[in-house]
Amino acid sequence: MVYLGGFLAIHFLALTLYLITKRFNASVTLLLVGMVMYFLANLLGLADPVEVSEKSGFLLFDFLKHITDRFISRFGSTGLQIMLIGGYVEYMKKIRANDALIYVSMQPLSILRQNPYLAAIMIIPIGQILFITTSSAVALGLLLITTIYPVLIGLGVSRLTAVSVIAACTVFDMGPTSANTLLAHTTIGLDSMAYFTMQLRVTLPLTVMMMILLYFSNRYYDRKDGNTSRGPVRAMKMEELRSAAPLWFAFLPTLPLVFTILFSKSVNLLGLGIYLDLTPIILLSMIISVLAAFVRRRSLRDLFATITPFWAGMGRIFASVIVLIVCAEIFAQGLLSLGLIDMMAGIMQFLGLNFIFVIFLLTLLVFAGSLVTGSGVASFTTIGQYVPEMALKFGIPSIKLMIPVQLAAGLGRAASPISAIIIAISEIAGVSPFEVARRNIVPFLIIAIFLVLASYVFL
Repeated sequence: MVYLGGFLAIHFLALTLYLITKRFNASVTLLLVGMVMYFLANLLGLADPVEVSEKSGFLLFDFLKHITDRFISRFGSTGLQIMLIGGYVEYMKKIRANDALIYVSMQPLSILRQNPYLAAIMIIPIGQILFITTSSAVALGLLLITTIYPVLIGLGVSRLTAVSVIAACTVFDMGPTSANTLLAHTTIGLDSMAYFTMQLRVTLPLTVMMMILLYFSNRYYDRKDGNTSRGPVRAMKMEELRSAAPLWFAFLPTLPLVFTILFSKSVNLLGLGIYLDLTPIILLSMIISVLAAFVRRRSLRDLFATITPFWAGMGRIFASVIVLIVCAEIFAQGLLSLGLIDMMAGIMQFLGLNFIFVIFLLTLLVFAGSLVTGSGVASFTTIGQYVPEMALKFGIPSIKLMIPVQLAAGLGRAASPISAIIIAISEIAGVSPFEVARRNIVPFLIIAIFLVLASYVFL
């Protein structure tokens, strides 16, 4: 019966990927398919009774109560943190602190005029640092396309190469402002700073490899195709960045990361015995940023007006990320109730497959899911739920399985022609998103493969 349920789960999974590919709303699709799978599992006798805070006596009502409990639980834990992150990112954009950070970060590139491809790949580590403080791939992509992109074009970089490397800046979801990272380390019960340290062990060598791959890949395509860009780009000059905000504002977007390091139990850098989790860290960073904005504006009325985007950012994140996470959890529960994981584990154990293959398989599943759907959050939250149980079944440390699975989501997203970031930056630059995806898919697939090996070696 387990194999029958697993067989049905595979078909439901394929149906879900098809619907999302056809641009059906991802949250609604995951929720409805998850509910159908769960009820089917109950009819087949495969699922345990649904867990709710108070039973109603009717399965459908119990499940609706279960969904409500999920939202309450998610909002009370990681949900609030993710919403605060979204609000903080919006506030940084409002006070132009991101512009100051971009300006400061871009200064070293001026010495690379003689080698445009080297200049192009040098923005990848800079952009990745910015991504740690920005969290939204689309937000960072749009920021870079209006700031760094004109500089690269001025240095002689082709438009497709510039867009390719800008997308590459968003492949590794890391740091305290990443929703996927937050969900990952809470799922396996690991401290945020300890998890971030583990991410760095894997991503630092892979970033160097990615730079090398994109250097040769983009040079090859430029020589083969020529520069097929079209249309002008709406750009922001570096002089505008310089005047957008005081340069010392560049420090404000980095505050959550700095405080996470200073007040983490796993680091204890100051030795003061003071520890903070992410929620008060974001609030502390916000208070400091508001005070900084007041020092600049000297107007209490203007200061209050600038705080509005913080609340708007929280609401936007709830409507997109939190709802998607809960719906993905319902979908994952449906797959689990049909016995998908039990079937996969049984087949792998029957074939004598070791844990390296298990990690490799799940990593490629997440990569493919992000590639097909264009959403790193959707693919990771769907498959990432299985990591603790799969790791337990094969005796694998959860961290060895979680890191490659979580990071593969960003790789697939940055190589997908239908992802929001690729579509947005390609449209502004006047290039085809499919051309950008063609340049990125092979290098990022190679990185995904080496991601598994790097996790085995360095974790």
